[in-house]
Amino acid sequence: MKTLLCSLAIACTSLPAIAQTPASHKHADSLFSRWVIDVNALGGFATQNFTTANSAANYPNALNMNTGQLKYVNGASYGGDAQLGFFFGKKRHFGLGTGFMYLKEQGNATLDNFHAEYQATDGNGNIYRQVVTGNNIKESVNSTNLNIPLVLKYKTRFSKHWGFTADAGLLFNLQMNNAYDTKSSSFDYEAIYKLGTGDGGTTSVYDNSPVASPSDWFITKAEFLKNNPTGNYQDYVNAKRALGFNVGQGIMPNNHTGSTSYTSGSIGLLLQPSINYYLSDFVALNLGAYYMVQPFKNNAQRNYTLTEGMGAYSSVLNNVTASTNQAYGVNFGVRFFFGRKQHTPLVISSIDQTSPTQCGLCNGGFTLHGLPANEAVAVNYNLNSTQPIRYSAMTDADGQVKIANLCAGNYTGITASMGKRNAAGKPVTLTDPVLTISSQSITNPEVPGCTGSVKFSGLYAGQSAAISYNLNGSAQPAFQGVVNADNSITMNGLCEGKYTGIVAKLNNCSANGADFTLAAPLPPPPPPAPPVVVKKEVDISAPILFDVNKTRVHSSSMPLIEQAAEELNENENLSLMIDGHADASGPEPANRVLSIERANAVKAELTKRGISPKRMKTKGHGSSIPAATNSTKDGKQENRRAIMTIVP
Repeated sequence: MKTLLCSLAIACTSLPAIAQTPASHKHADSLFSRWVIDVNALGGFATQNFTTANSAANYPNALNMNTGQLKYVNGASYGGDAQLGFFFGKKRHFGLGTGFMYLKEQGNATLDNFHAEYQATDGNGNIYRQVVTGNNIKESVNSTNLNIPLVLKYKTRFSKHWGFTADAGLLFNLQMNNAYDTKSSSFDYEAIYKLGTGDGGTTSVYDNSPVASPSDWFITKAEFLKNNPTGNYQDYVNAKRALGFNVGQGIMPNNHTGSTSYTSGSIGLLLQPSINYYLSDFVALNLGAYYMVQPFKNNAQRNYTLTEGMGAYSSVLNNVTASTNQAYGVNFGVRFFFGRKQHTPLVISSIDQTSPTQCGLCNGGFTLHGLPANEAVAVNYNLNSTQPIRYSAMTDADGQVKIANLCAGNYTGITASMGKRNAAGKPVTLTDPVLTISSQSITNPEVPGCTGSVKFSGLYAGQSAAISYNLNGSAQPAFQGVVNADNSITMNGLCEGKYTGIVAKLNNCSANGADFTLAAPLPPPPPPAPPVVVKKEVDISAPILFDVNKTRVHSSSMPLIEQAAEELNENENLSLMIDGHADASGPEPANRVLSIERANAVKAELTKRGISPKRMKTKGHGSSIPAATNSTKDGKQENRRAIMTIVP
């Protein structure tokens, strides 16, 4: 309850902040009537929190009592309400409303773990202990809840179609009637007899000890099954009941339906916010939620007992002393506005203007501000004092309308019309931007004749341009063309000479260009000198190296062979001495053979290149003349060689 009160307080104090609708929303509720009728269908959930009286004392000499805990489960609610509201103040955001609310609430009242033991008298007049245990005690409860609401109403409108409402206030209950049905409930009745003496003989007496004496006579299921594990207890109790004993199993109430009304309903609380969709200025749909809480008081039935004997039953609701009822869910309905409609004067608060972005291009415009949002409007204006022009459109959500695609000029007589309302605006002047040639570049003729050109930049792409000019003081026909995508245009086929009086015209705009001169082409340059080929000299005395135990000449040594062949071919009087060498890895006789074969391999390569064998002599030295030490790998590599020497 405290949580609900805090929530309602916060909601109510927040409404003034929500009510600050922007001034541009001219569909505010101040334009509409003060009276409204709301009709809503409601559907959702329901709860009841019960407080019950202690009925244990109503059973004679009660023992081992557990009257159970009463709960309300699976609650649902549905119904509707109708309210008449009146809104006050200049803006008409707040008002008061009243009407009628009807709710049908359905749920189950359950009582768990009911157990009672008390003194009773059977059909034969014998005193005994009656033991009663409840089975699935559940009542299907259908409640009729009638109320008169008295609420503070709030409404606002965001746009032509959307708005928000909220009701918060009091509920005055007219009736809370609960009809119940307990078809599923049943009871087990058992008996305990104790024999005593009286009036000169044996008679039954009440055993008032919490635990019955083992010497008592038990007509109970537990006692029967202990002594007759395979027996039929139902047949047993039926036979005992026929003899006048108040026992039975699964006994249903003789009267399982009825109704009870709470004796008094105090004032409840209601909160009902909704989103509104306006079909017109006079009809709107509501979609929202509702929450209501109501405390009720009731006089518990005097000397109430749930059951006093076989088949006797009194509704669990007859023992309720108080109940806090809650219902919450969604609401859907319709809202009707009626009465005199109030209009506010039409005003153009300001006008923004945008001049054309290019000279002669009609892409300017002006925007009117301060009109009602999302309304049809007609705008009239004159252009350069010509016949009036009419423009029809819809204002946007901010109450603006833009007149676009306008050329440069003076716009006067600007008037906005909505129905019979008119508003005048101040004159607007749109101007073309200044046309400028930002740069120009020339290209002199490359060959004799008219092959020069000039490129003008800074114009407007896609626009037709006319360029007039003088050549050597004489006027020339104007050049016609379209400006390229890079905002430039090029005049080709220009002759040498002096160009003056350059003017570029686009639409109604013009820009002056700078004077320039195209010079005659320069004479062709002399042919380039032939390239000088520098021959790289090769020293043929460099060693030709071989792999271990190999006589094949490496390709890396071929430049030495080529150089030696070239020198011998240039001078036939020269001869060549080829000395072969080996490292000291093998026996010396083998090294001498290997060294002469290496010298002969060089001779064979030169013979392939046209050198006569008679002009070449070979000699093998084995390892006798090392070029480096034979104790390292690199040194041995230098010793496996052949040396060519030119001999005059």
